[in-house]
Amino acid sequence: LTAGLAGCSGGGGSEDENNSGGGGGDDSSGGDTSGGDDSGEEYEAIGNFPPEGNSVSIGFNGPTSGALGPDGQDQEKGFDLAVKHLNEGGGLVDYWDRLSGDGIMGYQVEPTKADTAGSADTAQDNIDRMIQRDNIQFWTGGMSSTVTMAMQNVAQRERVPFMGGNSTSAGISGENCSRYYFHPTFHAEIIGMAMGEAAPSALGEDRSLFHIYMDYSYGQSNRDAARKYLTEQGPWEDAGGAAIAEGETDHSSQIQALEDSGADTLYFSSFGNFAASGLAQLRDAGLTDDIEVIIPHVSAFTLDPLGGDAEDVLGMEPWNPNADNEPSQVFVESYQEEYGETPNQSSLHTYESMMVYAAAVEDAGTFHPPTVVRTLEEFEWSLAWGDSAFRTCDHQVERPWYMVQGVGDDRAEELGIRTEIVETTDPLVYECSEFPASNCAMGDNEYGDE
Repeated sequence: LTAGLAGCSGGGGSEDENNSGGGGGDDSSGGDTSGGDDSGEEYEAIGNFPPEGNSVSIGFNGPTSGALGPDGQDQEKGFDLAVKHLNEGGGLVDYWDRLSGDGIMGYQVEPTKADTAGSADTAQDNIDRMIQRDNIQFWTGGMSSTVTMAMQNVAQRERVPFMGGNSTSAGISGENCSRYYFHPTFHAEIIGMAMGEAAPSALGEDRSLFHIYMDYSYGQSNRDAARKYLTEQGPWEDAGGAAIAEGETDHSSQIQALEDSGADTLYFSSFGNFAASGLAQLRDAGLTDDIEVIIPHVSAFTLDPLGGDAEDVLGMEPWNPNADNEPSQVFVESYQEEYGETPNQSSLHTYESMMVYAAAVEDAGTFHPPTVVRTLEEFEWSLAWGDSAFRTCDHQVERPWYMVQGVGDDRAEELGIRTEIVETTDPLVYECSEFPASNCAMGDNEYGDE
């Protein structure tokens, strides 16, 4: 799977395939500060800058309870491991020579954490407290697109950088883009592009596609992208769709509509425990034997409750522990040593986001938020995610993605996870003049030191 890199990209990978991880930033953008002494003398105070004392506070704000709890708990584990490695060494900190294992710029990292339970209101209360009480310099975590979009606005207003988790609404990198938010994963448009190339090859071109989708931003944007790339611009026929109302758990009416449509392929735009429950209902209705199922953003734990019935369910993952690169295996081994289990995509999301932020601060020579943001806008690195770079126009990351399929019990035991890589994509990118980037008015979002 390949696509041309967009002309607005900040770059397309590292200069060194080993552990230098690429470069970023203008030499003039950072201060000439030494470790543990970012006093702010070169910059005016902004956001929670300058840090006080010998430590800096970094936040985790994710769903560790509720329907998205399993992935949120994995995010928390990745966050905790990142804090340990940044402060003490180990894992990718030892692999990447841009980090020291002695904190960030000599400041020890002090974690502060909260559970959003998947609620935007709770996430808002949490982050207000972290910013006002804990003086966080950066935060990560999150699953729900609705929550992430609310947090983007907070990051911009408070001038505190933020990298989210596994949220995939296209609006995150479109109309809701923020100068202080960087999106480290794919979104619906990119998933649709990937599926438009890969799914007909895997399943054949003579297909009838039905959509069951969560009736809010995540589900709607994934439905629209699939229609665009698989039916409007692709070879498949559109057989209609049925929405899942917020909070609705009984999918019998949607399953009946699927049966009535005569479709042989289902695009199931759901996630987390919601998707797991829906798949179980499809199985119990006897449909999984006759209908191919695609989950645009699939998670191993979503498939686990189905056991062997998850075999051949297709989807996209932003990362898989069996990714063919050395940093992935360094991370997997350190995670297994810490927790005695195989990490999934959510564990790495928070972990690598923390590594990237820390390295950007080291490159900038300061925690000064506008300077760190400018550094990230030109940042390139190559860790477990592969060759990666943020685009300046919308702060969407460019990096490889993975088309995966569910596997049976024996194969899952062998792999250590319920998904297996079918194909690895090159970065799938659209021009900054194309949707959803065309809806991003990044110029309206100030750095704050103009």
